[in-house]
Parts: sequence; C-alpha cells; structure tokens
Amino acid sequence: MEGFTVALALVDAIPVLSFGISMIIIASRFDSPLFLLGAGLSVLAGCCKVAWKLILGVAKKDLRWLNKPFVPMQATGFLLMAVSFVLGFGTIDWAGVLAAVTGIPSVLFFVAWIGLMGFMGWYRKNRFSNEDAKSNWTAQIINAVGQTCLLLGILFAG
Repeated sequence: MEGFTVALALVDAIPVLSFGISMIIIASRFDSPLFLLGAGLSVLAGCCKVAWKLILGVAKKDLRWLNKPFVPMQATGFLLMAVSFVLGFGTIDWAGVLAAVTGIPSVLFFVAWIGLMGFMGWYRKNRFSNEDAKSNWTAQIINAVGQTCLLLGILFAG
C-alpha cells in the first residue's frame, strides 16, 4: 500500500503510548483486574495496528491479520473497562473524581479530549479509509492530540 511509512507508524504509536500511560495511572487508583484486562486489550489492539503500519513501512508487506482485530479488540477492551466501573461503582470516590476532573486546567484537557474523540468518530465514519495513507495520517493526528489531552487531563487532575 502506497504511502504507509515508518513515520506513519511512529506517529500512530503516540496515541497508543499516551492512552497506555493514562490507563496505567487510572488502574493504579482503581483496583480492578477487569479494568486492567480491558485497558490491556485496548492497548494491545493499538500495538497491533502500529506493528501493522510499521511492517508496511519497512517491509512493504500487508499483514492484515495484525490490523483486522483492532476494532473488535478495542471495543471489547472498552466494554470490559465500562463493566469494571459499573461493578466497582460503590467503591469509587465519585466526589473526589468530580473535584479532580473539573479543576482547571484538567477540565479543559478533558473537554478537548471528548471533542476530539467525537470528531474522530465522525471522521472514521465519514472520511476514513484504512487503505489510504493520507486518511490514516489525519486520523492519527486527531487521535494523538486527543489521547495526549486525556493524559494531560489525568496528570493535572493529580
């Protein structure tokens, strides 16, 4: 596939790394093996996608089996994380969480993250093509900025 470069793969690693660090921070404060499993599955999905793009960029081989599980793995990971929050609802200090996430500047980063993830959803549905490098660059930049906003929001929330 034309235009899939090592640089494209490396830029795709930014949101995976940002999201992974964010999930480690949350998991350290929310003692749930189910959350950890879901977060790990979501990060693994991202790592598979990065590996797929890296192999495309270096060896020019399209190992689709690395890319195909991305959506089901990521969706399953998010579902497991959501279920872990439902199951652990009573153990979470929601007043503390609310106070932390609504403070300045963390709230600004969380609002930006939500907006960017909404835009990412729209972009993937209406404009994204897995086969098009330009489309992948656009999606990666949106996702990299969004996941970095999530990480910064979490870091500033303390």
